[in-house]
Amino acid sequence: MLKKLLFFLILISYSVQSQNFVKGKLNPPEDYSWVVLYQLKGAKQLYIKNTTIADGKFTVELPKNATKGMYRLMYSQNGNGIVDFIYNKENIELSFDPENPTESVAFFNSNENETFHKYKRELAQRMSKLDSLQRVFFSLKDDLEKNKTNKNYEVEYNKLNEFQYKFENSTKGSLANHFIKSSKKYYAPNLIETPQEYLNSEKLHYFDFIDFDDKELRNSIFLTQKVVDYVFYLNGSDDIQVQNSLFKSAVNDVFKNINDDDLRSEMVTILLHSFAQIENTVLIDYVIENYYNKLPESLQDKSIVEQVQEKVKLAVGKIAPDFTWKDKGEIKKLSAIDVAENYVVVFWSTTCSHCLVEVPQLYEYIKGNDKVHVIAIALEKDELGFKHHTAPFTKWTNVLGLNKWQNEIAKDYEITSTPSYFVLDSNKKIIAKPEYFKDVKDFFDKK
Repeated sequence: MLKKLLFFLILISYSVQSQNFVKGKLNPPEDYSWVVLYQLKGAKQLYIKNTTIADGKFTVELPKNATKGMYRLMYSQNGNGIVDFIYNKENIELSFDPENPTESVAFFNSNENETFHKYKRELAQRMSKLDSLQRVFFSLKDDLEKNKTNKNYEVEYNKLNEFQYKFENSTKGSLANHFIKSSKKYYAPNLIETPQEYLNSEKLHYFDFIDFDDKELRNSIFLTQKVVDYVFYLNGSDDIQVQNSLFKSAVNDVFKNINDDDLRSEMVTILLHSFAQIENTVLIDYVIENYYNKLPESLQDKSIVEQVQEKVKLAVGKIAPDFTWKDKGEIKKLSAIDVAENYVVVFWSTTCSHCLVEVPQLYEYIKGNDKVHVIAIALEKDELGFKHHTAPFTKWTNVLGLNKWQNEIAKDYEITSTPSYFVLDSNKKIIAKPEYFKDVKDFFDKK
């Protein structure tokens, strides 16, 4: 349904006084040269310290005032260049393959981390077996095969419960125990007949074992991850209206489980930035109206809302940023132009080879359509190429955007590549953002 979200984390600096350390080894060492240590806490990613990696080895000292909780090592800017671990006032030693850190990480002197990572790996394997049996069961018609699969499921179900009990019991009193108890997933005692019933069960029981009042969970990103997964990966539809309805229902489910205002505020922040990441302005407005605005005033941070609104100013459904240009000595304005039912704002350049192919195609396609008007903004260093290449484009508005990427209109529209297209309605609301000319053509062919 959706690409995996990298949920928003606020970066905050942290004062450093040395005490315990994290010692790591990348195996193989590869070409990584630095590593950064963060503490993960709710919606915050608190910067601790960075250090160099030499021959695949590094040591990072933790501050004396570092609190127990979840921490993160980041050695690469890509999404997989991280290792998370539990810190509970002890030195940490670990090794991992930098190309596959989650599966390969091994801890040497931290029982809590050894146990927790062993638990997570084995839990994933056991859950996979149960999920596989459930998927097979959906397609079975023969009663004998159904009974056989159900018996196999019961065996694996009991093994999972015994496994969960063993780890919960053996870790009592430890920090890892809080995460292990809340990582438990509900499975029905018997196989479920249909995919829809299964999905309903998943959603109904998703929060059964998650304690939102557990201060140790709140002193990590565990709750944040669970909420993001519930909202974005258990609720999917190809229909936009249905999808938004599912999102709203999921958001409501989340806040039914959270009574603490501070935690509600954190989750509002996470959800606003997550919906901004997929440019869903409908859900941003919904979260603001129904949850942000109902927070105590002391927990309302207008700068967060402003940041989110700035991120989606170019989203479908928003009024396009206004701009002016000169046309034969006369000042024209986007918001004032009224010559068509739809407008295509295209940013291009006469030095862009793709543009020199696509823009003439766009002209030929649109020139006979009086219901669509094109405003073509050429991002140039000077007027020479602009005058030469725009001469044939007599049926639309040509705008010279000097200073190329530093042109004010280009900066307002956050243009980083050409050609870039925006389709507007008569009120200058953005109704589509096609990637290529063929996408522009497909949009209007379907109207």
